[in-house]
This record gives sequence, structure tokens and C-alpha cells, in this order.
Amino acid sequence: MFNFFLRRNRYAPNLKYRVIQYEKLRQEVTNLNNIIIDVRDENEYNIMHIVNSVNIPVNKLRINENEYKNKEKIIVYCSTGERTIKSIGILNNLGYYNVYIWQYGTLSNFPFKDLIKF
Repeated sequence: MFNFFLRRNRYAPNLKYRVIQYEKLRQEVTNLNNIIIDVRDENEYNIMHIVNSVNIPVNKLRINENEYKNKEKIIVYCSTGERTIKSIGILNNLGYYNVYIWQYGTLSNFPFKDLIKF
């Protein structure tokens, strides 16, 4: 399977993350042992976000580290994938390797519209 996100990741090839297949994504998003982090800014989050997600802008990931310390999976997303890449790098530098995305790691290709809150 071709993953456009991996191709965009050529400038940060050492990022450690896993891709959740769409078939399992609904289960992972609704699993309360995971944390879904929307790394966009607060205004973007308030317009639309995935239910059960928390808004921690990419520039505040280090500050809010305790919010996801004991989570099974850390699932991150943004609008275009750029902040997703940056957030994976930050989380890896903090010692987190249980970082997950769905293909591309963007809100625009999130397949379950019933799990989006406006």
C-alpha cells in the first residue's frame, strides 16, 4: 500500500510511528485507553474535531506531556500532515514510541464522519 505520508516524511526519516488501518480506526478512536491528540490550533479545533480528541497544539506537546503518559496509544492528527510529522518528532524526542496515525494523519481523510464534532 502506498502511503503518501511516508513520502512527505523524507526530511525526518527516523520518526517512529505506526499506521492504523481504516478497518481498525473506529475501534482505536473510541478506546478510552488511547488518547487522540488534535495538534492544530484552538480555533481550528473549535470549528471541527474528532470526538474524544483533545486539543494540544503542536507547540504545546512538551508542556502537556502528563496528559498522555499512561495511554496505550497516542494517535495524532492535523489538517495537512505537516503538524502531524512535527508532533511525531516531538513525541519521539520525549521518549514516546507508541505513536499512531491513520493513513496521512489528517482530519480531511478521516473516514468516519459520524465521529466528527462541529
